[in-house]
Parts: sequence; C-alpha cells; structure tokens
Amino acid sequence: MPRCPVPVFVLGCGRSGTTVTARLLNHLPGVHIAKETGFLNQHLDLLKQIHEVSVPAELLQVVNSWLQTNDWSDRVSAEGFAEFCRRQGMSGAAAFIHYVWSLDCPEPWEQLQFIGDNTPLYVLSIPELKHLLPEARFIHIVRDPRDVVCSTLKMRFGAFDATVAAMEWHITIGAWLMAERWLPAQDRIEFRYEDLCISPENTFARVAGFLGFSPEEARRALQEHAAGGRKGQTGFEAVASQPHHTRIAEPLSPSRVGRYKQELSADQLTAVEEQ
Repeated sequence: MPRCPVPVFVLGCGRSGTTVTARLLNHLPGVHIAKETGFLNQHLDLLKQIHEVSVPAELLQVVNSWLQTNDWSDRVSAEGFAEFCRRQGMSGAAAFIHYVWSLDCPEPWEQLQFIGDNTPLYVLSIPELKHLLPEARFIHIVRDPRDVVCSTLKMRFGAFDATVAAMEWHITIGAWLMAERWLPAQDRIEFRYEDLCISPENTFARVAGFLGFSPEEARRALQEHAAGGRKGQTGFEAVASQPHHTRIAEPLSPSRVGRYKQELSADQLTAVEEQ
C-alpha cells in the first residue's frame, strides 16, 4: 500500500498569518498545504456517512461549491475520487479529504511527506478532525488581537465592528486552549505571528522542526519565499491576487506588527481591550 502523507492543519483566528505560514511551509521539501477548503467543519455529517450510497453525490456537490468560493481551479468528481482511492489504497472520509487536497498539489504524491489545509476556523473543530484523521498535526498561530481586529475591519467579509471581531478572536483562542488539554504534545505547536515577523529565521526553524526539518531547510524555505521561490507554483498564486492576501508573497517584516497603533481609533482600541 502506498505511504500516505501526514495531514497538517494550519489554523487560528482569521487574519493571524495562517496563509503566509502555509506558503512558507510549501517551500519545504515534500510539503503541500492546500488553499482554504472551508467544507470540513461544515459537513462533518456527510464525511462520517460517506460509505452510505446516497452521500458521495451530495458531498461532491457541496465540496465543489466550496472550492469555487475559495478560488480552486479544479473540482472533485466521482471518477476522480474512485481513481485516487484505487491508486493510493485509501477509502472513506480520510481518502476523500486527501483527494481534495491533492487537486492543486504541484508535487508528485509519492514525494509528499505532509499534506494539509490552512482554513483558519478549523481551530473550532479539532476534535472532529482528529477523529477523522488520527495522524493529523496542528499548527496554531496567535496574533495580537488588536492587529487582528485592525486587519479584519478592512476586509469585505467578516466582522464590521471592533467588539465583534475581538469576540471572534477570543472564541478561536478558547477552542485552541481546550484542544491543547488533550492533544498530544507531539501533534501540536503554537507560535506568535509577531515572532515570525520580527525573528523569522528562529521562529520558522521551530515550526519546520516540528515537522522534522532542519534549521538549514527552514532557512532555505524563507529565502525562497523572499525571492519568489523555486517552486513556481505553491498553490497560492490565485490567493495572492486577492486584495486581502496581496502581502503573502512579500518578505516578512516587523512593519507588519503594531499597525493598530496608527489605524484603530481610541474607541475601537478600548472595545478590543475590554473584551
């Protein structure tokens, strides 16, 4: 039976650096973190019932809707899923999730060590994800809530109020803290976005080390990210064209930290800090 790459989830509150972290990870050899999928925590019931006759067709339909929303170029199909299961010797919900991730993967499957997802709000569904994918590992990113709110309020989606945006940050942090209580230490890591911006080499070396990569491999990944990358296709080209992700291809910089000081009003800052 072919070896299956280990699932990895990059998660946290939205606007905390999950996308740039996924892009960095994709510069490591044998790693593919797919674009956001969005469907896993919304359709857990279908995934759990995938062996029932009527479920796959419904699952394919809802997943393709999510993929279209999240700017995936490819779509799932019954024929594609069946062929994937045959080639990889997999079946069930785990096979379907891996099949979706493989759609935009530029690396040959047999060369992959890790494959995963960077949908931030999967932080709310860690127990269910761990049940479906027992080998899964989780990378959680924390960003100063004031900068999260500052970034969120500029978006065309999400909260339009500082208080609501701050509450969302607290909810995601609470979900991670609950998961930390039972997730084995070897299956999870947390780091601060500010550390990645201010000290990228040390911080990313720690993240890469969590997956078994050396500091030198982490350093090369950072260099490739800053230079545009030897992997011309990291899966995030369409994402980088979106207004809220235009900075993911830029080198990491301390200038990304503390922007709330200039951009949040006094009332907005008070609303965040009182949460």
